[in-house]
Amino acid sequence: MQRRITALAAAALAVTLTACTGPGQPDAGPSAAGTSDTRVAFVSQVEGIPYFSGFAEGAKRAAEEFGVSFTQTGPAKADSAEQKRIVDGLVSQGYAGIAISPLDPTSMNGSIKQAVDSGIAVITSDADAPESARSIFVSQASDEELGATVLDEIARQTDGKGQYGIVSGAADVATFNAWSQAAQDRAAEEYPDMELVGGVRHTADSAEALKEAQNLLTAYPDIAGIIAVPSTAVPGVAQAVQNAGKAGDVAVSGFGSPKTVAQFIKSGVMQSSVLWNVEDLGYLTVWALQQTIEGNEFVESNDVPGLSEPVRYDAETKTLLLGKPTIFNADNVDDFDF
Repeated sequence: MQRRITALAAAALAVTLTACTGPGQPDAGPSAAGTSDTRVAFVSQVEGIPYFSGFAEGAKRAAEEFGVSFTQTGPAKADSAEQKRIVDGLVSQGYAGIAISPLDPTSMNGSIKQAVDSGIAVITSDADAPESARSIFVSQASDEELGATVLDEIARQTDGKGQYGIVSGAADVATFNAWSQAAQDRAAEEYPDMELVGGVRHTADSAEALKEAQNLLTAYPDIAGIIAVPSTAVPGVAQAVQNAGKAGDVAVSGFGSPKTVAQFIKSGVMQSSVLWNVEDLGYLTVWALQQTIEGNEFVESNDVPGLSEPVRYDAETKTLLLGKPTIFNADNVDDFDF
């Protein structure tokens, strides 16, 4: 058991220590694809985790399909200032289009405007900066559906009763806050016997998530479930429950990628995780960048070559919606490579 716990701790630590290419210097290796003169880039929230690695795989596939050159880069940990510096560096490097998953919905506004003023097509993907000059937002699924679904997964395992906690990401990430609020709204509307305890705990990485989950388990010994919001929080929360010997007694769900959650599902610490097909999100992002660069307009229902379902477009919010959330469990977790 000690050997397994040590391996999980090392894996969680690796998420926080994996380094990306230097700021503004996109990786020319595994995160790049294509040789076209039309160059596009995606700036992730955190490089080196399975989620954004899966995004890159889908984006590279789209780059080859649509004849553009793709590069992905991002900070080594959740750091809004570092992410902004990376974007500013890309603006001066001749990219035709840049997609960004902003950690902070407002701090990136100046950089986005500078890029747009320079003639660069700028969109957001995975997370939005709605008050910025971005052209569109490529959304994975609605915040309401995601929050409701993860809360439903906890409620299913706890019979809709008892105390639950939320371990989220950085406090200034609007997407995480929206998912957390949607989960709380779902509990208030559908599960009156569920109670959020300890407030929303904000963390920067798996190590902090581990600590906050341990604090919840200590402060609330009767807690029935914990939601881990970002993919980086999932290993920490799951490990805390396992270390406490409460696997199967304290329900854990969250927004972890299949590769992140597979070991915890197989060990019985988790029954499910809620997300979407992130490779398809990366694919859709590159297609949307190309359409934006070429000045093509989006319609209410868009047929995207390479995706099985039409992609909806909300003209009012300028949002492309990939689809509904996906629940990963023991039946399908090994079917995905991200």
